[in-house]
Amino acid sequence: MRPRTLPLGIDVGTARTRVALVECDASGQPHLVAVAARPTGDDAAHAIAQARAELRTRERRCVLALGAPDALLRAATFPAMRRIERARAARFEAQRFIPYPLNEAAVRVERAADERCIIGIARRRAVDARVFAAKRAGLRAVAVDDVAFGLARAFAYADAIVDVGESATLLVVPGDPVPSVRTLTIGGAVLTAAVVASLGVDAATAEQRKRTIGLAGAGEYARDALVEQLASALIDHRANARAEMRAIALAGNGARLAGFAEALERAVAIPVRLGALAAGTSDALPADVVRAASPDWGLAYGLALWEIAA
Repeated sequence: MRPRTLPLGIDVGTARTRVALVECDASGQPHLVAVAARPTGDDAAHAIAQARAELRTRERRCVLALGAPDALLRAATFPAMRRIERARAARFEAQRFIPYPLNEAAVRVERAADERCIIGIARRRAVDARVFAAKRAGLRAVAVDDVAFGLARAFAYADAIVDVGESATLLVVPGDPVPSVRTLTIGGAVLTAAVVASLGVDAATAEQRKRTIGLAGAGEYARDALVEQLASALIDHRANARAEMRAIALAGNGARLAGFAEALERAVAIPVRLGALAAGTSDALPADVVRAASPDWGLAYGLALWEIAA
């Protein structure tokens, strides 16, 4: 029996776009075939098309993602009501959390396993932009998932996931029925700017230094500010959590910053490691390649699992 190809998982980041190709074997076990990445630039559709061409797949279905502030997840408990009434109640609830008019939001509500409901809120123009980019790349979006769910699938062992992106850092704490998500405004661009300010070099030189030797005494105040914000958010969560945190996974290219994991671990007294996809994730790629690339590939891989996790 031939493997079944899942919809492509597409992570459109500020700096880079990753496309993951995953197949399911006869037993339904997913296997990562490959991930292709391209600079996002000014045209996400072009980046998606180039990455898909590298994968040499005929698969046209895809799963995209949005995160805060364009997408939010909330849990709510409603009294017994019809589906249409529940949808109206969800829209009323959504008004409390979005800083833009409700008519600009797409709101979906689904029942959880218990009496609670999951409310998904997304800015329509952000959804449309993602879907249109995929369409221009010759693909058909079957879902626009929340970034938090994708990361939680990829790093299922972690009690918290820190995704350091170019423009922001996302703290995801898996939960039932929805994860807790905190967005921090310090990302890779802020860290690079701190090196520029400290050394008086251009942005390209600062970026190269950051990627090779880390901050190394230049702009460390920005890293320390990020660690302090993360530590504060994690302490707040632990104060109300029922279970102890035992593992924090780092994702995103910014998570590789030299000394960052160690600094965060000292601040929260919880083991902090670069995120790692589960052993045996791929039969097609060397284990050391998958391990090294896991922080960068995690979201795209987690999105590719949407069909079998839904």
